[in-house]
Amino acid sequence: MELHKKEQIIAKPNALNEEPYIGYRNDFLNRFGLVGVRLEALPAHASYRRYYRVLGWDKPALLMDATLDVTEPLMWFVNVDKHLHSLGLSVPEIYHYEVTDNYSLALIEDWGSDGYDTLIEQGADALPLYEKAIGVLAHIHNHEKATDVDIVEYSIDKMLAEAENLVNWYAPAISGHALSREAIDEYLTIWRDILSNMPPIKQSIVMFDYIFNNMMRVEGRYELQSCGILDFQAARIGPAIYDVVSLLEDIRRDLSNDDFIYLRKYYLDQAKITETEEDFDLWFSVMTMQRHCKNLGGLVRLFVRDGKPELLKYIPRMQRFACYHLEKPVFTELKNWFEKHNIDLEKELEKGFEYAKCYPER
Repeated sequence: MELHKKEQIIAKPNALNEEPYIGYRNDFLNRFGLVGVRLEALPAHASYRRYYRVLGWDKPALLMDATLDVTEPLMWFVNVDKHLHSLGLSVPEIYHYEVTDNYSLALIEDWGSDGYDTLIEQGADALPLYEKAIGVLAHIHNHEKATDVDIVEYSIDKMLAEAENLVNWYAPAISGHALSREAIDEYLTIWRDILSNMPPIKQSIVMFDYIFNNMMRVEGRYELQSCGILDFQAARIGPAIYDVVSLLEDIRRDLSNDDFIYLRKYYLDQAKITETEEDFDLWFSVMTMQRHCKNLGGLVRLFVRDGKPELLKYIPRMQRFACYHLEKPVFTELKNWFEKHNIDLEKELEKGFEYAKCYPER
């Protein structure tokens, strides 16, 4: 698929609540025959996409405004939605969409408010929800057509570019100064050596943000279909374990060690993506550490560059995860690099770090 990917537009958080975007949404709805409906904005998250509940139509629907999210174009969502549906999974039905030079809008199915994270907050037992989410992954990873979709590869170069978030954004936030090009190149060389020498693993479609915040209970559907999947426009073809990592080491929620051991076995009893369990555990640690390096820097960037502080609260949990995995033998050189450059993965971010003059150009 042609990417047509641009540099992310840096816009103030409420830009989509102003003109000309209000007019674009109204014109889109009117052309589809939805005259006189109202839009109720749903809470915004880290993404530049916004969702609006459509009130006054005979179908439950959401309007997705992906106009400002140019790094993950709307057509990526449409393409992956169709593919996951073909695999027998529950994804939102797309009623109508339009992509122009001015806007990217889609009218999609609305499943209501029974998100997995909300259900747990309301007292639901988390373990059956984890089992359902694991079952969905096993279904995908066992499916012979899991990779039959035209999306980009989650390559080593892409993994390295994401891991570089840590040296560009997190390291300056912790230390107060930018790292030298030599130090950054050394860090990337260590990561390339690790990723280039991993044992074989099954490739699959990777949804990339496979977390409870992006799953819903769909009323009237059963078995795996009762688990509705959202927010998959960043999907890639890559190591199947990535989504297992996203689910079981989610920065938003704690999972007891007993539950982790149980769910790891629950997955392994249903899917085989590596030659040995030892290889599975090695891949789990490497993908976890890469993900945390990406996100430690990514959350700092969201605050410093984009004015979005709401996810900073998850940094301490991410630091704990990263410190745990950094003790694994595969990361000996990486651990030495952190110590050599005085980048403390346990240090609390100091107040005012967003005003440092050492971040990349924004």
